[in-house]
Amino acid sequence: MSSKKDNRKVGRVKLEHPLKVVIGSIGADVRYDLLTKDISPNGFFLDFESPGRFPFTQASIMEIWLTLTATQTIFFNGKMARTVYPSNAADSSPGIAVKIVQIKPEHEQMLLDFITENGTSSEDDDEEPLSTSIFS
Repeated sequence: MSSKKDNRKVGRVKLEHPLKVVIGSIGADVRYDLLTKDISPNGFFLDFESPGRFPFTQASIMEIWLTLTATQTIFFNGKMARTVYPSNAADSSPGIAVKIVQIKPEHEQMLLDFITENGTSSEDDDEEPLSTSIFS
């Protein structure tokens, strides 16, 4: 039987140049423009100096637009997966991990293609898969 690591095609990618992330509550007009340099097929991490001031809770479903290239922006719904406070940020920077909870198959493929083209799978990433597509 193969391990979940063997079943993964791609893993987490740390990017040299950040990607634009726009986040909002479902149906709201207020949007937050942020950046990420840490993405995976399951979500992304936002460096956030004061994660306690992040305007969403663990129960919030967010609308998220992630700009992959000048001509490619994908849309998905996400939730906060984890908060890393400055006092607990020994191995990483403080911030918010966001997981993908709903994504169209074509946008999921665009994300996978981008990750494959821009990095390699991290061998020590034992994170469980987080994304689910209800559109397939």
